[in-house]
Formats: sequence, C-alpha cells, structure tokens
Amino acid sequence: MKFWWIAVIGLLPTAVTASENSSDALAILEKMAEASSKANYSGTFMFQHGGQVETSRIAHFVNPAGGVLERLETLDGPAREVIRSNDQVTCYLPGIKTVLVDPRGSRQFPVRVDQIQEIIQHYRVVKGDVDRVAGHSCQWIALMPRDSLRYSRRFCAETTTGLPLRTRTSDEKDITLETFAFTTLSLDRSFRRELVQSKYAAISTKQGWRVDRSSLTAGDSGDSGWVVSNQPAGFRKLMELRRSMAGKKGTVSHLVFSDGLAAVSIFIEPAATPERKPILRHQGAVYIYSRAISGHTVTVLGETPAETVMQFARALEPKANTAAATPR
Repeated sequence: MKFWWIAVIGLLPTAVTASENSSDALAILEKMAEASSKANYSGTFMFQHGGQVETSRIAHFVNPAGGVLERLETLDGPAREVIRSNDQVTCYLPGIKTVLVDPRGSRQFPVRVDQIQEIIQHYRVVKGDVDRVAGHSCQWIALMPRDSLRYSRRFCAETTTGLPLRTRTSDEKDITLETFAFTTLSLDRSFRRELVQSKYAAISTKQGWRVDRSSLTAGDSGDSGWVVSNQPAGFRKLMELRRSMAGKKGTVSHLVFSDGLAAVSIFIEPAATPERKPILRHQGAVYIYSRAISGHTVTVLGETPAETVMQFARALEPKANTAAATPR
C-alpha cells in the first residue's frame, strides 16, 4: 500500500531560516516521527503523483496501550477501503469483490524514530517557516540529501502533535514529484468505533467475494535465499522473507530496505520467460527497475532516484553464490 502522505495543488513554501541540524529542527523531526503512535485524528487528504490526484478520507486512533486502529477510504477512482488493526491490514476492493489480508501491512510513517540518527548522516535537517494547513498551524522542516541517492523532502508538521499536514518530495532539480496535504482535519478526537469500522466487512462474507490470504502463508521464512552484498549507503534491511502471492507459482522472495525516510522493496521470482533486457520506469517519485538474475526476475521498487534502485539490483545475488565465493 502506498504511504498515505498526500498532495495539494499549488505552491509549497521552501524557504529555510535556521541552520542545519539545529536542536529545534531535530526536535521537530522527533515529534513528527512519534505522531503516528500518539495522535488521534480524522480528515480528508489529497495525494498528487505522476500527474494523478487522489482524494481519501482517514480516521486514526491510538489507545493508551499503544494499539492503533485506522480506516482509510478512497473518495475518487476505484473504491478501496483499508482497515488497520495494529500490524494487520485488511484491504477491501469492492469493484472486484476481493479482500486482501496482510499481517505485515503496517505502513511506515514518514520518519522512523529509531533511524533519526542515521537520517542526519545522509540528510541535512533544516527548520523552515511557520505555515497554516487545513486551519491548523504547522512548522516547515526540510530534509535535504547529502548525496544523489535520495530525494529532498519537506514536511509541514502540526505544531502541537507533529502530524505532517503537508509534504513535498522533489528531485535534484527541485522539481516536485509528489505532494500531500490535508484539506480537512480534526485532531485529538475521542475514540469513535464507527469511524474505523469497515462498511464492507459484513457484505464481504457473502457469496461472490474472494479472500486472499496468500501473505499469511505458513511457509514464510526470514531467509529469502538472496543477499544485497553492498547496498547503497544509509540503507538498512527492515524485512526479509519468502511469501506466496496471488497468481504466482511457488514463493516470491521479498526484501525491504530503508534509510529512515525512503523505502526500497525487492521482489525475486523464478523467471517465466527467457531473459529480457532490463526495464526502468517510474510514476511520480517511485522508480521501478526489473532485470534477470540467475534465472529469476528481479524487480526493485523504491521512492528514490533511478540510480538507487539500479544499485540495489546490481548488488543483489543468490546466497549460494556468496557462500561459494567465501574462502574456506
């Protein structure tokens, strides 16, 4: 599932007024990273990427024990509803009468708390101006990459909770690739179960709906059988497993890396056709690179510049090859 950060059409402030990595800038970054586990909110947002604009509605509640309940519903295009209960995500697709269940579907918030110290090694963190989004005051913060492997990212964090109200992702030429912004927002709402209940759960149990639990396969393992021997600087592995996927024979190996902001996913599956030339394509801020390696099709998908996903693909190899090359 695509991260929920959204988009608003129009000019986004880019001025910065404080020195990089100041205590104020880092405090804002830390508060923003903690927002998903502390803030209750509901509202409507827009996400713009690749020439497309999507509008969605979200309700997010955190209980005192740390559990999270969330409901996200698209308001235009094909209907889609996503229900999150802690780490389990259920996606309802009424257009094709399908329910997707994934226990690993917890989406990554824009910033991971445990990677802030790593982030500042590869991004300059700069405090910007105070602004106003959806009737709420927010503080701009910019994360500017120190190399060409990452995008620039700007967030306007709500001044009390740190919740990102507007974001902008741009390339090395400062061309906007993705934007996100709340258009309506209510903060610190008391829990209302009806806001996070699925409107499709009951009807999906009736005849005609298909439930896809392929990602719950018991054979999943922490060993994908593949290794990235020299990943791009600043990225670390968050997940590694083998999983079944609908429409695929056998299992697909899946690895996920992150630098604390950007995520890169690697999918490896047995090649169904003879080897083909590498293919590079993109939509908005996401680049997708596919190539053949050792009789397998490798697809690397990342919210990064093209060179980053290609570096991951070039560094990937079967673990058997690595073991064979190790001196005894």
